[in-house]
Amino acid sequence: MTRYLFLLIAITLVGCNSDKKSDAIEAKNLSFSYELDTVHIDSKGTLFFLNNGLMGTGLSPDSNKLYLFNRPFSRLDIVDLEKLEYYDSLPLEPEGPNGIGQMGIGAINITNSGDYYFTVYREIKAFDPSGNLKREIKWTTDEEILSQLENGVLEFKDDRISPDGSTYYGIYTTSNIPEKPQEDGLAIMDLNTKKLKMVDLPSLKKLSEFKLLLEQNGGTIIAGDQTYLIINGSKILISNGAMNVISAYDLELDSLREYSYETELLPAEKPGNYPRKVGTMEEFSAAMEEKNKEPLYGEIHFDPISGYYYRVSFLKEAKPDGNLERKAVLTIFDQELNLIHEEMGDFGISFIRNGSIYRFINIDDEMAFVRLKPNFGND
Repeated sequence: MTRYLFLLIAITLVGCNSDKKSDAIEAKNLSFSYELDTVHIDSKGTLFFLNNGLMGTGLSPDSNKLYLFNRPFSRLDIVDLEKLEYYDSLPLEPEGPNGIGQMGIGAINITNSGDYYFTVYREIKAFDPSGNLKREIKWTTDEEILSQLENGVLEFKDDRISPDGSTYYGIYTTSNIPEKPQEDGLAIMDLNTKKLKMVDLPSLKKLSEFKLLLEQNGGTIIAGDQTYLIINGSKILISNGAMNVISAYDLELDSLREYSYETELLPAEKPGNYPRKVGTMEEFSAAMEEKNKEPLYGEIHFDPISGYYYRVSFLKEAKPDGNLERKAVLTIFDQELNLIHEEMGDFGISFIRNGSIYRFINIDDEMAFVRLKPNFGND
């Protein structure tokens, strides 16, 4: 399971009010191996909603609790990851003064004080530990927010809340608003004053080149690519599913760096061998089938114990029976985002805790995790 890797990584520096320039750095040589085990969560008779995997979940700031939105029962289920067992549930109301809305929860952020920030349709709702609504952030109707947007309403996604509950981080985009000019970047907002800071990200603007549009009967359906955002101290990392690129924004220095990678296993970007605009649902389905055959770059996760970032991406190969075989590629970066190791295998990341990579698996409708514990040795 140990491999060695040499490659060059291109770095684009996009500092505040500075010109772009490129450098090249040589990757380190890292010895990497790992141990695997599987752990089962004792549900204590509680029926978790696992149909969507771990979508709509969140970790406590200390990574000891996992929070899952249980849509059928409209509640928040809490798992103790130290004891590997069900801990508690918080009832949630779809409607009313403490309602989360009929569309449910897309993402969960938990603060140090135990407050919950739920991403719901076109807004964020903050609740205290007892489930009482404290505040709402309404992206499409809040005049304090709209007055700061030069071109009007934007979409906000990949929502993150600082552990102290003071700051919002996310991606702003018009990728799903056909009639608007392309705008994509990092949004930072003081939750007390609602003052927004917008940081333009060239890598996200380039995502428009990979969009698939169905224009039919005066309407438009758009199939785009995933974006990801993580916070690590003063550094914010943004990546996406179409390109082998990481954008790193430094809050303290107010500077942006974009790192581009290309290796023997993963190309610089997906090839884009599908039509970009179609006029019928049949053509859209056929184009989506081709789009789904292309590489998918995964979300970046940080391990504070090793100081490394991990990402699992997927290559797809069409089999004779018409099915797609997914091949996972694990990539490891150091804190300076040098790519230090990459290998193909049976990998996946749901979250990282205590130096181990957890990958969710559903065993007979019960929650379990495959844990990967890395071992490193530098030559």
